[in-house]
Amino acid sequence: MEPFKEEDLLLYLYKECPKATSDAIHTALEEGSYELEEQLKTLRRSIAQLNALELKRPSLFSLKAVKNYSIKGLD
Repeated sequence: MEPFKEEDLLLYLYKECPKATSDAIHTALEEGSYELEEQLKTLRRSIAQLNALELKRPSLFSLKAVKNYSIKGLD
């Protein structure tokens, strides 16, 4: 069996992949694919870390710079 792409695994974790992909991943897991289990474990940990980040609002200076840049692009 061909290894799954990281993109497919992320879609699987977010329950957004096609049924055929989901079924193939389930089958591989049932067959004891240690490598796949480790990949999924790493991705779950990464998702949890990203969700735990406290994002800050951009500064007014940054917002004005983006706005000015977008206006210049229209000219």
